[in-house]
Amino acid sequence: MSDNTIYLLSFLIPLVLMPMVLPAFVLMAHRKRITDGPGPRKRQRHPVPLMGGTVMMLVICVTSVVINLFYDITPLFPVLCVMCMLYIFGMMDDTIGLGWGYKLVLQIFAVLMLYLGTNYGIYSVRGIHLLENLSPLMSGVLTVFCGVMLLNAVNFSDGIDGLASAFGVMVGIVMGYWHTRHGFVTQAIISFIMVGIMSSFFCYNVFSKRYKTYMGDSGSLVLGLFIFIAVTDNRLLMLDGSFLADNYSFSFIIALLSVVLFDLIRVVVLRVLRHKLPYEGDRTHLHHLYVDMGMNHLMATVLLLLSNLAVIGVWFVSAKTGMPILPQMLLTLLGGAIFVWLPYFQIVYLRRKRPSRYDKISSRFRKIASHVDCFVEFMGRVIDVRWSKKRSREKK
Repeated sequence: MSDNTIYLLSFLIPLVLMPMVLPAFVLMAHRKRITDGPGPRKRQRHPVPLMGGTVMMLVICVTSVVINLFYDITPLFPVLCVMCMLYIFGMMDDTIGLGWGYKLVLQIFAVLMLYLGTNYGIYSVRGIHLLENLSPLMSGVLTVFCGVMLLNAVNFSDGIDGLASAFGVMVGIVMGYWHTRHGFVTQAIISFIMVGIMSSFFCYNVFSKRYKTYMGDSGSLVLGLFIFIAVTDNRLLMLDGSFLADNYSFSFIIALLSVVLFDLIRVVVLRVLRHKLPYEGDRTHLHHLYVDMGMNHLMATVLLLLSNLAVIGVWFVSAKTGMPILPQMLLTLLGGAIFVWLPYFQIVYLRRKRPSRYDKISSRFRKIASHVDCFVEFMGRVIDVRWSKKRSREKK
């Protein structure tokens, strides 16, 4: 079987399997009350099941077994073991709650297991003198730091419907293309599995009312590990080829992950400056500010993805001009600060210093959101109708 067929199966199997099993798990979650209820930081009015992570893990396992029948992906089995471990502890956090210290230790342990047992890690950053020849100790420390940072960045992004899953789709498509271009088949399979799962989950998370579900910590940790695996293959960081990202690989990964990484850094720094714990929840994320301004979740998700694409655009222009790697990376970081941090401070300034202007902008967003809500409701009816008919036949 050709590689392209394997990639297509890696995408289609989870894309089809998710709608087949997710509604049943959602109904079970309602009956067993495995839900996320309304709270002071949440705008939801009714409990929503936390079964996204469970369905994701089930689909990942089934897809991996099927793909292994046609292509040997046994090198991925250690990754699946670590993923299952993170899923279990994430599910414990969703149901009984875990302290931030336990979660941090578990995340460090998971990333360290991948670093020691596989080839996923940061062994060198070409173009930056101090990071070109890393010792095993420094490489491990940098890998653990970046891995834990990425896991929490993805987890923090799961604050509104569709943002984390849409971000996973974007990263999966880009990294899948990059891997296929260089013949890294197993890594491409991981990326396309992520695209299939997140595409299907996005539809139920954003549009569906009857079968709406959250991925929870169990799902966001699995997604974060997916992304970590996709971007930390050491071969990508050491490429020297004709593809533009080959020569600016580290800065490209920063640009690709800019929205979640820069928002995490800002939130953590501001919480520490306010004498709060980094894991202490609040509504200071950029996606929360967009929703508070009158946007619905779909609008905020689209705007954040456009901001991410703008940072990638800055990276592309600076890389296309042939700049040295270090100045090009600094320019990419500046682009991330402009497109991710600047909107936050603008919104805070308007809300505090110019409330009338803030109210006018909010009213415009609410008018647009009313039209977008009609589209969301229509899509929800399309998604829910098949399973609603099936349930009515079962009752008869």
